[in-house]
This record gives sequence, C-alpha cells and structure tokens, in this order.
Amino acid sequence: MLKLTLDRESRTPLQLQIFQFYLQAIQRGDLLCGDKLPSIREQAQALNIAKITVVMAYDKLMAAGLIKSRHGIGYEVIFTTPVRVTPAHVSVPQGSPPVTPKAAGVSTDVYAEPGRECYCRMGVPDPNAFPWASWRKWNNAPSVLKEQLFTRYHSSNGLFSLREQLARYLNLSRGINTRAENIIITNGIQEGLSLLSQIFIVHHAVSQQKKCHVVAESPCYSGAWHLFNYYGADITSIAVHNHGLQTDKLPEYETQLCYVTPAHQYPMGSVLSLERRQSLLTWAQRVGAYILEDDYDAVFTYGENPLPALKAMDYHNRVIYMGTFSKTLGPGTRLGYLICPDELLPAVKNMKALNNNGSQWLLQQFLAELMQNQVFYSHISKLACNYAARLNLLRDGLSVLFPSGKIAGATAGLHLSLRVDRHPDMIARLQQRCLLAGIRFDTLPDIENGSGAAWRRENSDAVMFFGFGGLQIQQIKKVLSVLEQALAQP
Repeated sequence: MLKLTLDRESRTPLQLQIFQFYLQAIQRGDLLCGDKLPSIREQAQALNIAKITVVMAYDKLMAAGLIKSRHGIGYEVIFTTPVRVTPAHVSVPQGSPPVTPKAAGVSTDVYAEPGRECYCRMGVPDPNAFPWASWRKWNNAPSVLKEQLFTRYHSSNGLFSLREQLARYLNLSRGINTRAENIIITNGIQEGLSLLSQIFIVHHAVSQQKKCHVVAESPCYSGAWHLFNYYGADITSIAVHNHGLQTDKLPEYETQLCYVTPAHQYPMGSVLSLERRQSLLTWAQRVGAYILEDDYDAVFTYGENPLPALKAMDYHNRVIYMGTFSKTLGPGTRLGYLICPDELLPAVKNMKALNNNGSQWLLQQFLAELMQNQVFYSHISKLACNYAARLNLLRDGLSVLFPSGKIAGATAGLHLSLRVDRHPDMIARLQQRCLLAGIRFDTLPDIENGSGAAWRRENSDAVMFFGFGGLQIQQIKKVLSVLEQALAQP
C-alpha cells in the first residue's frame, strides 16, 4: 500500500505535493493502469486536509492524462508506463565498422550570431527590410485560400501565382524573358545549387563513369564551392579580375557547369564586362556547358546603367538563372528561385520533389500579391535609395582612410571590397583593434574556403570586406571612426 506523507514545512503547495507523489508512483510503475486512487473524502481524512486540496490535485492528474474519474467507481489510473527492457548482449562476429559520411566542409555555424559587435557582414539586408505592415494586414485578413495553403499540399515547383509575378518582375528588372513554367521556387539559392549539383555532378559520375567538370570563380561563394567538392566534381578555378572572370582562361575541353556571379562578384565585388559576358556565352555553347548565374543581390544597382543579366543575353539556352528574396526581404524568408531551360525542367522538377514537397506556400502567396499590387516594387525602390546613401558614406570614408586602396563592388549589391598593398599581419592587427572597439569586418582569410588559391597566385594584396546593408548611417560612421583610430595607433 502506497503511503503519502505531506511536508507541511515545505514551500511546495500541498496540492502539488499530492500531484507529484502520484505522478512519480505512476512513472515508477508502483501504480498501474486500472489501479484506483483513494476517494476525495478518504484522501482528505487520511491527510487531514480540506477536500478542495485533493480535488485540485486530482484535477491536475486528470489534465495530465494520468487518471480519470468514473461515475460510481472513483478515480483510476489510465496511464500505461512503457515497458523497460534491459538490452541483452548478443555476441556477433567482428566485422567492418559502418562507413562514416564525410562532412561537406562548410562551417555549420556560419550564420550564427557574431556577438554584440557591430558586424559589417556581407550580404545582410536592413533588419527592418521586411514589409511588416503589409504582412500584418495580409496575414490578419480572413481568407479561404490561406487556409487551403496552410492545410494542404501544393506543387513542389512553387505556387503558379508567384512564378507568374516573378516572370513579369525579372523581365522588368533584369531584362529576362521567361515563362512562369520555367521557374522553380526553392528554399533560397542554396537549395537551387544543391539540386543542380545532384543532377549534374552525381548523374554524370554514375552515367559517364567519370567526374563532372565544373568551372568556378576564384575566390568563390563557399556554399557553391563546398557543394561542388562534396559531390566529387573536378573543379577548375579561374581568378577574377577587375572586370570579373577572366574568360580568356576558360578551358577548351568538355565542361558541364560554370558557376559565376557576374553582376556583383562574390566576394570581390567586380562586374563581369559586357565583352566577357558575350565571350562566356560563346564558350559555353562551344564546349557544351551550362552556366549557373547566381544573381544574389543584383537587384540593387547604383549610379550606372546595369548590364543585362547573362540570362537576358542567352539565345541558346545555356544559362540557369538563380535569384533570392533574402536580400530584398530578409534571409528568414528562405525563398529563392531557378529559371531552367526547357530540357532541364523534368530533371530539376523531379529532384525538387525528391528533396522536399515545396517551400513556404503561405509566404509565396503573400509575395505574389505584394508584387501584383506594386507594393514590392516601391519597397525595392525605397531600399535602394537607403542603401545608396550608406554605400556612398562607406565608400567615401574608406577612400579617405585608405587613399591608395582599391575599392570594388560600388555599382551593385550590399558590400564593398577593399584591396590594400599591406602585409596581412598589419591587417590582422587592424582587425583586432577594431574588434576590441566593437567593430567587426572580414578579410579574405576569414572567408577562405579553398577557392581563393588561384586568385592568390596572381595577387598579393590584402583584402577587406565591408557589408553595409545591415548597418544604419550612425553605425557606418562609427565603423569609419573606429577604423581611423585603429590606423592611427603605432
């Protein structure tokens, strides 16, 4: 017989002591399913407490799904404790250990919070960029469509409403003429890169019994570089120049993929010239390659008329275009998109469906309506004006502090690169001084992923990167002030 004793000196209320006693008894198996608890009257008398205290304790046990009250019978246990079996040792012959998959190489905390310092991180938009007022208005309005989007499965390719609006938007902003049917919505650009890596690199290795050949920029975006390496591609790295990828160094042999960021090279910031764009497209047609055009932040252009996207110049269907909403709305949207040539659509659609059933359908519909109502366009225009002011302040300040430095990336995007003819140790000391003052910026070694070797063979300058999208004007002024003080130190 279980004996319940109350500790009247304890700060734990009596009703909670009763609840905990029976909870532990059921968990230990001292009380089994079907066992009865004392009646309220019996328990109150035995413990010399008010009936209401017992009632409150039993109510907690019922709310927890541990007991139930049956008319004419009383309270009985309904919780079944899982049977605990001690695993038996089975002698097996010694065999080979299981294969441990290799890690892809990319840091898993690459997007973790950096700390309290003011961080000039590349590719980060204004934290207030998301149109919260429009979202709240849309989200609070009742809609059968929203209920269906939330409670049903939809096309893994993405909502047609968004793809239709994207086709219109890309025609206006990037000069790309495409159909909604050729657009696939992804979980950011990274998923698009992963889908294409699986299709091209893995399929080529299986079907052709040889490695897929990929050309990439040097230095290159880590997310792409590590994917290509992980899936076993044979990578040729070509150093970027003031005018982007050096197309005269493209290999003249069979190549399957060429990954580029022509509008705002990541991370160096250079723009692929019109001549080189034409040369790249001609080369792709000649060697049978597809070009992966990563247009991650080209929606923001400053001062100059932007060059057309590679996809807008593609008359032979050699370009696979990739874009994202992470820079216009925020990384938390996790929405990107691919524009695929007709012949690749079946494979990409199938791989997308194999990877996941789709991407944030509610948010997709919100964006579709935002674009249809022109709110998205005014939102982009406002952001571009704000970013232009921040860029000019940062660029002018860096030009004064580093008069012999070379600044790139000022025509598009959300970050600048600064090349200086100084020893890396000096830059490392400068970086540490700034960090102590609460300012953080990255250097080329900080974001090194193995892709920069080709660039370093041709260049000896130290490179610093300053993102301005996530910083307000006052924060940029602080960055420049701290840099000035750090440079003045011996």
